[in-house]
Amino acid sequence: MTAAAGVALLIAYAGYRTLRPGAGRFFGDFFYPYLAVARFAGDQVSNRSLLAYSRPELAAQVEKLMAVNRRLSAEAAAAKEFEEENLQLRRLLKLDPPAAWRYVAAEVILRDPVLWNEHFTIDRGSRDGLTKGSAVISVTPDGRPILVGILENVGARTSEVRTLFSPGLRLSAALGTTGITGIVNAGERQPTSDHVPIGYLPSHLAYTLQEALFTTGYESGIPQGLKIGELSAVEEVNPRYSNALHLSGLLKPAAQLNSIRFLLIAERIRPPAGAGGGR
Repeated sequence: MTAAAGVALLIAYAGYRTLRPGAGRFFGDFFYPYLAVARFAGDQVSNRSLLAYSRPELAAQVEKLMAVNRRLSAEAAAAKEFEEENLQLRRLLKLDPPAAWRYVAAEVILRDPVLWNEHFTIDRGSRDGLTKGSAVISVTPDGRPILVGILENVGARTSEVRTLFSPGLRLSAALGTTGITGIVNAGERQPTSDHVPIGYLPSHLAYTLQEALFTTGYESGIPQGLKIGELSAVEEVNPRYSNALHLSGLLKPAAQLNSIRFLLIAERIRPPAGAGGGR
């Protein structure tokens, strides 16, 4: 009886792991109208709350937003000049153009009640052109993009996001000053409530704590240069008594998952065949 119960549990667990992605997509699309109603009600309450502001307060907020938009427009114009210069240099060197991206705005509509910091659901799916493995991005108050996670399961109208706190999400990360790379959610360190492990850091190099880590662009669905977080700890070893080639550490993600509501999904734009300039 004990062996039969053990076999039954194994079969149930295997069936759960096999059916979970498809069931998640099905139920996400099935319950989408009900989840959308809750979001619509919240938006209506937010819109009504604007009526409580006086005209001078609304004018001040509009003026503040206009100032931010002017600053962002100037920064975008400067970035456009660098982009055109980069493209011109690539054409002269006969290099392929850099990867182009488009961004889809999304909103969080459902959070996992238990693993809320590892998974959540957004209101965009394959109908919006989203694909599995695409980067999920948030933006800081000063306009800097940061990585939240990737799309794990993509349904027709909803998608499930796997965050950096999910142990199964592994991606490369590079230190901003030295370019040293490591692997997020790898190594010997154990995750904590607000830190995730990072491994495969070369042992013969020195590290500076609080240094920022960024995406490398090695993963096809994640743009290069997105901030992941900061290096908060690295194990210390004595090279005289250790022959370890790699070290483990802890990374503090930049994304604040408890306050995220609106996100951007990065989708790579595939160039037409024969459009590259050749290497």
